[in-house]
Amino acid sequence: MCRQMSSSNSSSHERRPFLIDGQESSASMNVLAQQMKRDVIDSKKRRLPFHRLVRSIRKNKVWVLFTLLFFCCLTIGYQIGTNLVDADDKDGSISASRQNRKHSTRNQTQIVSRQHQNSETTQEELREKRKHSPRNQTQIVHPYERLWPGLRIPYYMLKDPQYDIESVPADKKACFVHVGKTAGSTVGCSLGFNLHCAVPKVQATGVLPHYTTNMFHAQMYDCDDETTSFFIFVVRHPLDRWISAFNYDNPSRDWEGFRRFFGEKHFQFRSQLYAECPFNTVNDVGEALSAESNVTDICKRRAKASIDGTEHFGCHHYFNYQFHLEAIPKNATIMTLRTEHLVEDWNSVESNLGGEKEALGKGNKVIAHNNVNNASDDKLKYLSDQSKRMICSKLCNEIQIYKKILRLSINLNETQVQDSIDELLSSCPIEALSTSCIAPMPNITDKLIHSRGYMA
Repeated sequence: MCRQMSSSNSSSHERRPFLIDGQESSASMNVLAQQMKRDVIDSKKRRLPFHRLVRSIRKNKVWVLFTLLFFCCLTIGYQIGTNLVDADDKDGSISASRQNRKHSTRNQTQIVSRQHQNSETTQEELREKRKHSPRNQTQIVHPYERLWPGLRIPYYMLKDPQYDIESVPADKKACFVHVGKTAGSTVGCSLGFNLHCAVPKVQATGVLPHYTTNMFHAQMYDCDDETTSFFIFVVRHPLDRWISAFNYDNPSRDWEGFRRFFGEKHFQFRSQLYAECPFNTVNDVGEALSAESNVTDICKRRAKASIDGTEHFGCHHYFNYQFHLEAIPKNATIMTLRTEHLVEDWNSVESNLGGEKEALGKGNKVIAHNNVNNASDDKLKYLSDQSKRMICSKLCNEIQIYKKILRLSINLNETQVQDSIDELLSSCPIEALSTSCIAPMPNITDKLIHSRGYMA
C-alpha cells in the first residue's frame, strides 16, 4: 500500500499538489513523484522478504562465488579421499596387515602374502567384510588365517551363525569348493554361507548344510586339509562356464565405475583383454584364434591365456577347474553337484552324508538362483560354429579336468557321468570324446604358491 498524504481532503486514489500563486510547482511535483516511487519499492520489499538477500548477492558477487568455490573444493576433496580409501580396501589392504608388513622381515612368506592380499574382491563382498567386526561372530581361527598370518577371513566365507560348525563329526566334515560361474553362489547360499544371497536368504534343511563347514573359492582357501573328509564341488559345462565368466568379468559397460569400485590394479588386469584387444564378446575371442584373423599376436596370446587360465584377466577366468582341483589334497574324497542336474545331485550328496534321499523333492523351492549376470544376453553368448570349435579346442584341458572331477565323485554313478559327457557332445564333440589334448596341461605351480598358499 502506498502512504497517504497528511491532508484531510486526500484519499488513497487522489493526491493534491502544492500550489504557488495558483500555479502548480514542477519541483513539488518531482518531489511527490519520487516519494510515490519510494512507496512502491517499500511495498514490494514487504511482499518479497528475500529482496535484500538478492540485492546483497548482487553487490557481493565475488565473495559469493568464492564461498561456493570453497565448498565445491571441500566436496571434491572428500570424494577423492573416499575413493582412495575404497580403492585401497578393494585391493585387499587391511590396516592390521599393513602394519605387520611394515615391521616384518621380507621373506618369501610375506612376499606371497602381499601378492595374495591384492586378489580380487567384489563391491558387495567389501560391504559384507565391513559388517564383520573383529571376532563378533566366532572365536574360531580359520585355516585361511593360519595360512596367511595377519589376514582375516572375509565375511562372505563364513557360515550363518545358526550353524554350529564345531559340533560336526570329524568323518562328516565337508569343504565347499566354489568354482566361479557354476551356480556356486546359488549353492553356497543354500548351504548357509554369506555369499551374494537374495534377501531374505533361503537355506536348505538336511545334513548337507550342517556338515559343510568351510569354503574354498578362488584365492580364498579355507579348507582344513587335516580334518576335512569331503570336498564338494559345483561344476558346469566348461564352455558355458567360460562364456559366463567372460561376460561377468567384462567391465566395458562401465569402465570408470569398475575402476572406482575395484581399483587401478584390477582395472589394468581387465584392460589388457577387454580394452587393449578387440574383445567385446566371446565370439570376438573365437574369431581371433582363427588363422585368418588380423588380431595382433599379443591379443591372440591373451585370448588363449584367458581360456586356459594361465594369465590373470579376471577372477573367474583365472581360477578355473584345474586350479581348484590341484589345490585340494591329491587323495581327497570328492562329491559333485552338476549345475545341469542340481536337485538330483544335491539329494545324492545328502544321501551319502546320511540324510534323506529326497531332501529337496521334485518341486524344489529352496535353491534360489543367486548372483545372476543379467547383462549377459543372447548376443553376448553367441558363438559361430568356427568360433565354437576354436574355443573348445583351447578348452580341451579344462574339459579333461571337468571329466576327471565327475569320475572322481563318489556320489555320481557311471550313467550320471556319461550323461554329462553326452551333453558336452553337442558343443565340443572332439574334446568330449578325447582323453588327451594337443596342448600340454598348463603348469600352475606359481598360481598355487601365490593364491592357494603352497610354499616352494
